[in-house]
Amino acid sequence: MPFCPQCGVENPPSARYCDQCGAVMIPVPAQGPAAPPPATGRPGTVAAPATAGPSTCPQCGVAVIPGEAFCDNCGAPLLGAPRPVAPTPAYGGVPPQPAYPPPRPVAPATPPVAPAPPPVAPAPPPRATLAPARLIVQPSGVAVALPSAPQALVGRADAVSNFFPDVDLTDYDGINLGVGRRHARLFVQAGQIMVEDLDSTNGTFLNAARLSPRQPTPLKQGDELRLGNLRLRVEL
Repeated sequence: MPFCPQCGVENPPSARYCDQCGAVMIPVPAQGPAAPPPATGRPGTVAAPATAGPSTCPQCGVAVIPGEAFCDNCGAPLLGAPRPVAPTPAYGGVPPQPAYPPPRPVAPATPPVAPAPPPVAPAPPPRATLAPARLIVQPSGVAVALPSAPQALVGRADAVSNFFPDVDLTDYDGINLGVGRRHARLFVQAGQIMVEDLDSTNGTFLNAARLSPRQPTPLKQGDELRLGNLRLRVEL
């Protein structure tokens, strides 16, 4: 019987590892009667009998001799080694369910956007006209309306030449007071009513000041406009 070279315990002939300490066994040729094993430990101590172990190695699964402390194939400890227990499924015996992909998030429906209304072109400003301004004949107080037009020719009618101005002052003794046929022109400029003398013979006066021909001059509320000797008060 071979003895362990490390602890001196006797092992079976086929043992590759010591049953006591697990050291690698070195085969020793048989020579006569076996020598008694060296004393180990303190005097009087007896080696503990081998405890029956598993029949197969729990590490490599090779069959082992009952009672061996270490596996002859891989050297794993056999005595006191826990029996391999089949692992319990973590899912408690219920087969795992197939993993389905998570549902794809659905984006919230975007409400339809109403088309913007087409731009509305601003209404053109009303055309500037002379109305509702008036000329008040002095001293009678008769009102002479001005036409709803941007300009008007002021004078007196002449049936011989078939000429009729926009503002006819014939009925207000215009011929005797020196009003010419094409005496003056009234027109609107930048929202302001202007007066312009048209080279009249007897002249055009604004608040007693004679106007230069062809020089437009603005009119104000209450101004006195005189054509020859016909006096008119301006009402805007």
